[in-house]
Amino acid sequence: MSESTSNLGVCFFADRLFYALNDPQNSKHLFRIGSYDFNFDVNEAITTLHSEHFPLLQKSFENIFQQHKIQSVRALTHPGDECWTVLPKVVYDNADEREDHLSILMKGVERKDIEPTWHALSKPEYKFLCLRRRAIMHGFDELTSKIATTEFTSDFEIAQKWSSFSKPGGSYLMIGCHKNVLTITSYLLGKFRAATYIQFDQIEDVPYHWLQQAQHSKWMRGLHENIFLFGHHTHETEQTLRSYWDSSSEIVHLNSLSQIGVIAEEETYGFDLAAAFPAILLALDF
Repeated sequence: MSESTSNLGVCFFADRLFYALNDPQNSKHLFRIGSYDFNFDVNEAITTLHSEHFPLLQKSFENIFQQHKIQSVRALTHPGDECWTVLPKVVYDNADEREDHLSILMKGVERKDIEPTWHALSKPEYKFLCLRRRAIMHGFDELTSKIATTEFTSDFEIAQKWSSFSKPGGSYLMIGCHKNVLTITSYLLGKFRAATYIQFDQIEDVPYHWLQQAQHSKWMRGLHENIFLFGHHTHETEQTLRSYWDSSSEIVHLNSLSQIGVIAEEETYGFDLAAAFPAILLALDF
């Protein structure tokens, strides 16, 4: 068992659970980066509380809790379970307007089952809204019920944490590569500019969706000094979309300890660190 109390960072891609534990005594140092393989979709098992699969996930968390002294758990949520939109700040400032927009966006869902979070943007006259259904989050709560401090983070917030941790400066895109979802987040001079996600059936369909989205979200066609890729399908994503990105951008796969900027006991892994990247970032204190 670890002598020091650690933060547990967790993320899920398709049939794998990735986790990381930090060393609070040493900056940017990790006790462990690991994964569990399953024969089912992990996120679906959590959000549906699947009677057969969910207990297997609980057992995996129990194993981690037994082996390490966990102070807090920070988990990445799946974008397909969320609604993202940008609204004028005047909507946010007016309680009645806020509620009217929530009822439109989440039509048919009771207000008590809606979990809204508002985020500041680089343009102060707008606000970014993320909506989740509380019922979907119940599975995450069950997995982390034994830990007093828990935090759930969206893909676009990973870009925010990367900005604070790595301080890349300038402008950059961060793209999360899930099995059937791509998330795209833009930062300008260290400030959150915009975010969206694309859902698809086949990776070959993504260029069509990218062009369609870019018609309405001009920031996707803007100049970005860096494009950071993380997730389970970073190489396929680059091969499919490279010609649609700014040709002057430096494309960075966050798939090594040196690229991420952390130190760990093990230097080689039997899985792509780009998939574990959110867990690594969530485990760190900075």
